[in-house]
Amino acid sequence: MPAIAAAVPIVLAAVLFFLGVRATRIALWSLAVGIAMAAAFFPTAPVVVMGSLAEFSPTIIEIMLILYAGVLLSRIMSSSGAMAAISGWLQTSAPSLRAGTVLVVFGLVPFAESVTGFGIGVTVGVPILRMIGHTVPRSTIFSLLGLLAVPWGALGPGTLLASELSGTSLSEVGIRSAVLSLPVMLGASLMVTFLLRRDGGVGRLFAGAAGSAMLLWLGILGANVVLGTPLAGVLGSLLPIAVHMLVYRWRGSLTAAGWVVARAAVPYAVMAGGLLAARAVTAPMEPNLVARAASSPAIWLVVACLAAQFGPGQRGGHARVEARFGHRAALAYRSWLPVGMVTFCFTVLGSLLAVTGMGAALGSALAEVGGVYLVLAPALNALAGFITGSNTAANAMLTATQTQVATELGSSVLQIVAATNVAASLATMASPSRLLLAYELAVSTPAPAVAAPGTPAAAGTDAADSESRVNRWVLPRVFALVASVSLLLGLATWWLA
Repeated sequence: MPAIAAAVPIVLAAVLFFLGVRATRIALWSLAVGIAMAAAFFPTAPVVVMGSLAEFSPTIIEIMLILYAGVLLSRIMSSSGAMAAISGWLQTSAPSLRAGTVLVVFGLVPFAESVTGFGIGVTVGVPILRMIGHTVPRSTIFSLLGLLAVPWGALGPGTLLASELSGTSLSEVGIRSAVLSLPVMLGASLMVTFLLRRDGGVGRLFAGAAGSAMLLWLGILGANVVLGTPLAGVLGSLLPIAVHMLVYRWRGSLTAAGWVVARAAVPYAVMAGGLLAARAVTAPMEPNLVARAASSPAIWLVVACLAAQFGPGQRGGHARVEARFGHRAALAYRSWLPVGMVTFCFTVLGSLLAVTGMGAALGSALAEVGGVYLVLAPALNALAGFITGSNTAANAMLTATQTQVATELGSSVLQIVAATNVAASLATMASPSRLLLAYELAVSTPAPAVAAPGTPAAAGTDAADSESRVNRWVLPRVFALVASVSLLLGLATWWLA
């Protein structure tokens, strides 16, 4: 009975999702039911629960600020014309819309996600995808498919946590996670091919998507081996970007970026360079709030927003009200509010599952099935990644349990920890908070003048682009990818036992 009670909030979220309930209501209901189940079946002293939440509060605040600053940066970049400059250069340089889409999915989004984490890669991908010609549903799903580097997002705190809780080295978990990410990369290339198949040349399309996926995989794996896990996603994602640029140049389609595009890219350069420099400076320091704040993606996203608003070529005191920082900040707040509410509720739920023992009880109950559990283990973490939107939270809930089960069954602890880490990371593509973030950005980005080939004729936002309709179109496709990869990872874990 306790295990069933522990599963109720997770199952409820999935059921409500498929019923078309709005993400904010799903989050509130799941949190409320989670609290009720914890009180009824997992009584825990209030002081313990509050202490856990207090300890986790800096992370919650950081996540909230990251999401808001990401939405604000996206709005500034879109309304100032910076995103139009970047996407216009990409559109004119890429030999086709399909090539541009592949670059976004396997290059730009993974890079942005590796630098900042928490799904912020979506804020880079969605506006570009919309402005090069994709509809709201397709911009949403392509940006989510680009979340391929989540194990290394924000320089890999989730992977680090998994290594610490399991007693394995960060390098080992990082390398094994990179190896096991191959089906993730190839699965995403198959999905991209399927979604763009109507534009003709399926074989050539798959070759380009699969080739880009392999470049990303090799880049991340190589960086893990040579340079270590924290920077693996950032440096590894530069490989497919660089190769795409070289191919465009070889084919004669690469146009000169020019000052306008270079100026538009300054906020991203400031964000990436500042974050990496801050991490390097604070690395030798004793852990404290000052060091954490200085090296936080949230701080550098705020700096990027200021650079986008007041940086080179920008006028801080814009005459038009629509261009003023305060006006843009207010509009960003309206878009962020539902996203922030969803993220907050699920993050608190994840902490509750961990501190009350609900997550451990659910994992222990599943372990009673014996060796078959090794096949199911990645799926369990995938559920946790889906519900929390974070591989860090999923690992916090379940890594200790997965380690204990692997030890009892005589299986490889490293294998099960890496497999569950990858599965949880992949499932964040379908999490309510990230899906809502992608959707809100897609509907708020100006519609392209011409729809992408093979997409519905109306590229703008209309009744067909309501949240529930987009959810019902996107989720089955993403869930199919998550389920297939989780099964493959489970079979590999069972086989290697």
